[in-house]
Amino acid sequence: MSEREEWIIYPEYFDSRLSRRLGRKVSLQHAIKSPQLEELYEALKYLKIRGIRIEKDKSHPANWIERKGRIIIYKIPGKSKHSLLIEIAKALKHVRIKMLRKKKVEEAEKKKKKKRKDIEKYLEKFMQKK
Repeated sequence: MSEREEWIIYPEYFDSRLSRRLGRKVSLQHAIKSPQLEELYEALKYLKIRGIRIEKDKSHPANWIERKGRIIIYKIPGKSKHSLLIEIAKALKHVRIKMLRKKKVEEAEKKKKKKRKDIEKYLEKFMQKK
């Protein structure tokens, strides 16, 4: 498959910490802080884009020291790459919020489990004293 039939998307395109010179492709209003390859993949799944190929060991040419990876997708007929990047950026914000909520729920569950274990240990010690 030639490069003309696919687009390469790097997480740097959506990083609000980077300048345009260092690889950001979307405006700051659409960018997020430190996007991860997994979040990018989830955003593409959310948009129902097919033909996704992930390359984890690749780096953006302007940021060649960090190997954040990249995603390769088939070109979508009738759509420009920039308009697709803006759609992905909006989906990334949605995915980030969803992942943060999921993380908070998991942390709350861990705290509850830890609290239960602490109570069980206390009761166990209390029962041993009697």
